[in-house]
Amino acid sequence: MNMVSIAELKARLSHYLRLVAQGEEVVVTSHREKVARILPLEEGKLALRPPSRPVADLRRVKGLRARRSVSAVEELIRERRSR
Repeated sequence: MNMVSIAELKARLSHYLRLVAQGEEVVVTSHREKVARILPLEEGKLALRPPSRPVADLRRVKGLRARRSVSAVEELIRERRSR
């Protein structure tokens, strides 16, 4: 198990992701307190779960307004043009 601060992880992210890809676990710390673990992906363990509540419930959340539907392609093009 490797322990790394957030600053070190940000500076050497590729290095730590390589370690994870090789099967090692990385524990991320903030001010010497453990805040996260990065674990290797186990094939076959990922599965889509159905939502626990209907999407319509979002309409009842205060401060949340529905927007028009957004095309991922349009958003990507808009973002790239803004660079």
